[in-house]
Amino acid sequence: MVRFLLGAFIVAHGLLTALIWLSPPKADAPFHATHSWLLGEARPLAVVVALVAAAGFVLAGVGVIADQAWWAVTGIGAGAVALLLMTLFFNPWLLAGIAISAGILYAGFQALPQA
Repeated sequence: MVRFLLGAFIVAHGLLTALIWLSPPKADAPFHATHSWLLGEARPLAVVVALVAAAGFVLAGVGVIADQAWWAVTGIGAGAVALLLMTLFFNPWLLAGIAISAGILYAGFQALPQA
C-alpha cells in the first residue's frame, strides 16, 4: 500500500508539473511560470522541459507502483530535469516543487543497485 501511495504521489507531481507550465498565464497569477529570470520570456523552452520532466515523473511513479527497478533511473532523470526547469524559471512559489523533485532525485539514487 505504501508503494502504491508513493508511486501515485510521484505521478501526481508529474501531472502538476505539466499543468503549471502548460496553463496559459493569467494576469492575476502570483508568478508567470514561463518567465525566466535568466532567459526572459521563454514559453516554448519551459513547456518542452516541463513535459520531459512530467513524463519522467509519471513513468517513475508507474515504475514504483509496479515495483520495477528502472524507476530509479527514470526518477533521477526526471528530478534532474525538473530541478533545471525550476532553477531557470525560479520563483519562491516553486519551493515545494523543488523540494519534492530533489527528494525524488535522492530516492532514485538511493534505490540504484549497489555495485
